[in-house]
Amino acid sequence: MTEKISNSKAETFIGMFQFQGGIFHNALENLEQEDALKRPSENSNHINWLLGHIVHCRYMLANMLGVKAENPFGKTFWTAIENKDYPTIKEVVSQFPEISNKLLDKISSIGNEAFDAKPSPDQPSTADLVSFFIYHEAYHIGQIGYARKLIGLEAMKSH
Repeated sequence: MTEKISNSKAETFIGMFQFQGGIFHNALENLEQEDALKRPSENSNHINWLLGHIVHCRYMLANMLGVKAENPFGKTFWTAIENKDYPTIKEVVSQFPEISNKLLDKISSIGNEAFDAKPSPDQPSTADLVSFFIYHEAYHIGQIGYARKLIGLEAMKSH
């Protein structure tokens, strides 16, 4: 296990990811596989893809931060949605705890100075990078909430 460093940035980022992790699981309430593959419109992503994309991005960020973690879905949830077979929501969700634990463990080991450091002046700091991924994830969680209602499910809970 990585040594945990007490600092406000890591604690804030971890809290945000944990909160969004709870909402991620709330998105699954009363969601059947066939509903997860319904596209609200021909130009939108289905919930299955959105859930997979969130998992994909957690893998991506963890690796950017130095974790060696192979995404079992490859780029399936990176590219635009296609008419193909997708892993089931059960398969996608089964990967969420493992990569989340690795990501949060890594974030807990980063000190404030390292969060503020930039690889070069024109590059974002580690804090900027983590902040972007938190925002990006929240955006897609919001899409899941909207998609649930469009396909006839009740809104998800935020707690």
